[in-house]
Amino acid sequence: MAIGPGSVINERYALQHELGSGGMAEVYLAHDDLLDRQVAVKVLSARYAADPAFVERFRREASSAAGLNHPNIVAVYDRGEANGSYYIVMEYLDGPNLKEVIRRQAPLQPAAAIDYALQILAALGAAHRRDIVHLDAKPQNMLIAEDGLLKVTDFGIARAGGRSDLTATGSVIGTAQYLSPEQARGDDLTAASDCYSAGIVLYELLTARVPFDGDQPMAVAMKQINDPPTPANVHRPELPHDLNSVVMKALAKRPSERYRTAEEFAQALRPIRERYGTAATAVMGAAVGAAASTQVMQRPEPTAPTRVASRRPPPRTPPQSLEPNRSRGWWLAALFVLLVGAVAGGLLLVNGIGGGDDSITIPDVAGLTPEEAEQQLQLAGIEKTRQVEVTDSEVEPGLVVGTSPRANDTIAPETEVTIQVSSGPDTVDLPRVVGQQVDDARAELERAGFTEVDTIDDTDSDEDEGVVTAQNPEGGSVVPNAPVTLTVSTGPQTVEIPDFSGADRTTAVRQLDDLGFKTVVNGEPNNDFTPNTVIRTEPASGERVDRGSQVRVIVAQRSNTVTVPNVIGQSQESGTAILEGGGFRVSSREEESSAPAGLIIDQSPGPDSEASAGDTVSIVVSSGTSGGGGANPGEGDSAPPAPEGDG
Repeated sequence: MAIGPGSVINERYALQHELGSGGMAEVYLAHDDLLDRQVAVKVLSARYAADPAFVERFRREASSAAGLNHPNIVAVYDRGEANGSYYIVMEYLDGPNLKEVIRRQAPLQPAAAIDYALQILAALGAAHRRDIVHLDAKPQNMLIAEDGLLKVTDFGIARAGGRSDLTATGSVIGTAQYLSPEQARGDDLTAASDCYSAGIVLYELLTARVPFDGDQPMAVAMKQINDPPTPANVHRPELPHDLNSVVMKALAKRPSERYRTAEEFAQALRPIRERYGTAATAVMGAAVGAAASTQVMQRPEPTAPTRVASRRPPPRTPPQSLEPNRSRGWWLAALFVLLVGAVAGGLLLVNGIGGGDDSITIPDVAGLTPEEAEQQLQLAGIEKTRQVEVTDSEVEPGLVVGTSPRANDTIAPETEVTIQVSSGPDTVDLPRVVGQQVDDARAELERAGFTEVDTIDDTDSDEDEGVVTAQNPEGGSVVPNAPVTLTVSTGPQTVEIPDFSGADRTTAVRQLDDLGFKTVVNGEPNNDFTPNTVIRTEPASGERVDRGSQVRVIVAQRSNTVTVPNVIGQSQESGTAILEGGGFRVSSREEESSAPAGLIIDQSPGPDSEASAGDTVSIVVSSGTSGGGGANPGEGDSAPPAPEGDG
C-alpha cells in the first residue's frame, strides 16, 4: 500500500497532509503518537524506491543529518523503511524558508542579512567539523522557526570530505544559481564550496538578486565558472566597503582565494556586525544569540590594523611593581633626554645635516610581473600601491607596462603608486552566434579571427540538435583570438511527468516549469479534492514526453464554478482549444492591434476569474495593423470559430 495522508508508519507516525514535494520525495505533517508531538516525515517517492541511486542519496541525507546536533540544523529523529519505501522523521518547523523571506523583504538591512549569514555559517561549520560538505546550500533549504532561528536542512547531495564516489564522475547535482565553480566543473569539493554558496545567499539577502541567473541551468553554470560577479555595492551603493569586500572574497572563483572554512567566513563578518550594536528586530534575536554562541572561537585583534601599518611592535607599558621611586626619577629622565638626542643626531647624519629630504625615487619595474613590481616598490620604501590594466600591443599580457608616477620620479613616502599591467592589445568585436547552427557559428567566428573554438553539450535545451544555445564570452569587445566556448543543444529530451495527484497547484506548476514544460492550469469541479489541489495531469503522470511540451494541470474547483484560463498571447486556434477543453463556449471578434495577426489580445471574463462551466468566453483576436478587422476598428464582427453548441 502506498504511503500517503492517513497512513501510519511504524505504528507510530500518523501522516496528515502534504507539506510539500521535491525532486525525489514528499514531505508530510505527521503526529508522533509515542511522544505526542508534531513532526515532518519525508518519504521517498514510490517511483524512485527501486532505483539504487535515489535510495543511496536518500539514505545519505538521513545519515548525514542524523549525525549532526546543532541548533541551526533541522533535527532528524528517526529513519526507516515501510511499505517498500524509505522515510526520514524530522523536526517540524511552521515558518517560511529563507527564499520566501527574500522574496518578501529583500534587500535586507546589513545587520539582518549578516545575522542570517552567521546562522547559515554556524550550521555549515558544524557539518564541516563532521567532515560533511552540504553542496546544496540555497535559501530554499533554510527554514525559519517561529522565534526567528534559521535551520539548514536537505543534506540529500551532501558528501563526506575527500570522497568522490557518491555521484557519477563528471555529473553536476545542485541548483545552478548557487553552485560553486568547482561543483559546476565536477572538480573536487571542499568546505570552501559551501562558503561560495553561502556567499551567494548573503549577496541575495543584501541585493535581492543572485550574481548569476539565466533561462538555462547550463548557461548559469558556465557563468559561475567564467564570469566575474558584479560587486554587491553596484546594486546597493550604500553598502559598507568592508562588507562588500567580504561578499566578493566569498565569491572568488578559486577555492584557495575565498574563505576556506565557514568559521573563517563568519570571523570576517562578526566585526562588521558589531558596528550595528546588539539592537535587532525581535525575529532576529535568535540570530544574534547563534552568533554569540560561537564567539569563543574568535581571537580579538583590536590592534591588528595598526601593527600591519606601522610594522613595529606596540609600546610596552612598565609593570606597576617596577614604577621608579623619586630618588632615581631625575637621572632616568636625564638618560631619556640623552638617548633622544643621540637618535636625533644619528638621523641627521644619515639624511645630511639640515637636509630633511625623505623623498623616494620610483624604480623602473617595466617588464616585471605585478608581484615582482610590488616587491621592488616596497624595497624602495613605497607602501601604497594599486594595480590597473592597460592595453598595450608590445608588452606581454600580465606583465608591467610602467607606473604612475613614472620611473625615476621622486615622490613623498605616503604617495600612492599605480602599477600598470598589460592586458594585451586593443580589443576586437566578438560576433554573437547564439541561435545559429554550430557549423555556421564556427565559420562566422573564424572569419572574425577567432580560431580557438570549443563546444560543450547542452542536454537541457528545447532547441533542435546542433543549435548554439550559449557562448562564452557572450560577445562584444574581447582580446584578439580569445578562446570561445559554444554550448550546443543535443536536441529536446524526454522527461517523465511526476505524479502530482493531491499536491498543491503552485507546487505542481513550479516543478513542471523547473523540468522545462509549458504549463497550463485548468479547473474542474470535484468535491473529492481540496480546492486548488491537483486532480491529474494531461499527459498523465509516468508518461515520458519531450521537454518543452505543454502539460495541462487539472486542479479541483468548487463544484459550481471553474477558473477561466489565461489565453491572452495564444493563437486563436490554441486559445479556443484551451477554453473549450475547460468546458467553456467561445465567441471571438477581431480588432486592429500592433500584435501579430491571429494572436488573442483580450478576453472576457478575464484570466483566472471564476465562471460556470458552459459559460461563453469572448476573445479579441488581433487583425494586425493592416486593418484586416473591418471598416470600424475595435467593432469587429462576432464570429465564433465553432458553432455555439460545440465543446
